[in-house]
Amino acid sequence: MAIIRHEHQGHGDHGHDHEGAVGPHTHLTSVGIDIGSSTSHLMFSRLLIGYPSVLQRKPIVLERNVIARSAILLTPFSGDWNIEADPLKELVDATFQDAGLTREDIDTGAVIITGEAARRDNAQKIAELFSDDAGRFVCATAGPALETTMAAHGSGAVTQSREQGLVLLNIDVGGGTTKVSLIDNGKIRATAALNIGARLVAHDDAAAMVRLEKGGRRFLRDLGEHLDFGAKVSDDLRTRLATRMAQTLFDALTTNAPPWEDFYVTQGLGQLPSIDGILFSGGVSEYIYSREAKTFGDLGPYLGRAIRHEAEKRGFNILEAGEGIRATVIGASQYTVQLSGETIFIPESVNLPVRNLRVFVVDVDWEAPVADKTAAAVGNILGGRDVEVRGTPFVLAFSTPPFAGYGAVQDMAKGIDRALETLPVVDRPVALVFVQNVGQVVGGILSAKWNMPCIDEVSLSELDFIDIGEVVPGEGFVPVVIKSLAFGV
Repeated sequence: MAIIRHEHQGHGDHGHDHEGAVGPHTHLTSVGIDIGSSTSHLMFSRLLIGYPSVLQRKPIVLERNVIARSAILLTPFSGDWNIEADPLKELVDATFQDAGLTREDIDTGAVIITGEAARRDNAQKIAELFSDDAGRFVCATAGPALETTMAAHGSGAVTQSREQGLVLLNIDVGGGTTKVSLIDNGKIRATAALNIGARLVAHDDAAAMVRLEKGGRRFLRDLGEHLDFGAKVSDDLRTRLATRMAQTLFDALTTNAPPWEDFYVTQGLGQLPSIDGILFSGGVSEYIYSREAKTFGDLGPYLGRAIRHEAEKRGFNILEAGEGIRATVIGASQYTVQLSGETIFIPESVNLPVRNLRVFVVDVDWEAPVADKTAAAVGNILGGRDVEVRGTPFVLAFSTPPFAGYGAVQDMAKGIDRALETLPVVDRPVALVFVQNVGQVVGGILSAKWNMPCIDEVSLSELDFIDIGEVVPGEGFVPVVIKSLAFGV
């Protein structure tokens, strides 16, 4: 059996009463730092971690209260389009000071680099710069799939869909791209990223063009305009560009037909079911919901008005989102420890501990042919990873129904083996994690070919990062620290 407990690290307060919580619970102070293609910001949160009931023995975020929010900074890029560290460090230091916090006060946090910023040569170095203690922080470069998932959780769309049994779209409109999630009863069924954004065309105070992305050039061409840097971006042109972007966005969503070849950054959503409502997040959502009046030399206000008008014209039900520009990282990292014990498999030659491993979840049932279905499921999950995370260490977590016998488990192991054979070494997982107590069985079957730890009775999600500790001498178990991007309630 896995023993589940909460591990507090830092300066949290223990033993506070909370209505509905059962057993001990704790407060953690977290920071989320989001470095995006257009804007960067950070937020401090106070997380109440505890058990929601006697039936659920994994700690979760019971409450999240925002302590402080930074100003919004236009992400600074140097002449060679790498990210400049100094202005970001000044923003972080100033926000710590304004909040009355020091780095020693922070229990946990996340540094997430998204969008075009994730594709810069020094993106990972920037992330590590703000993650003073890699063991405590989730430190990730997010491609469009992860960014889309985080936005759907951060806006409240996933929670609203789950609690009300709704089919929703979350549309995250940023500076470089727009990310769309289809959410059904709290489950993200599909995601897509499109080349639509407020800073595909940007201008200075004199309305002279200072930024023109490939997608912006394509939209200009669509309007019969062929402008370049320094050209005047008139108010009329901004309105036309925004209107065309909004129309193209909803045309693509409703017809599943991209207007041109490189319109999608990822694959499309496919045929949409009946939609109960739409929530918006990202920087442009502040204009969609009329929460922002300030301008930043881009299409933000125009695109916000155009998207809302287009959504209403087409009869979509617009729902309020809990977070807009700050949806991607609104809190960070709840800590739990699960001790995986008697039925795990740890090869003698494997080097532990390993830290900050991204989690990819594979859903497998026990219906025949288990081996074929497992191999296909692993291939689909790994094939859908963002290119930005290829080659980064990760674990595969297998979500399965209640145990159905060792014959089915052996078939699952054969399917995993078949899938691993097709992968280059750098794309193979560091470890396998199972909800059911099957680690020793699967590990024993795979051990002849793969030097891979198999731990079990650990529950993970696609927003988790984990540390796997060393085997405890004389006990035979390993501690597993789970760091979840925490969106709370």
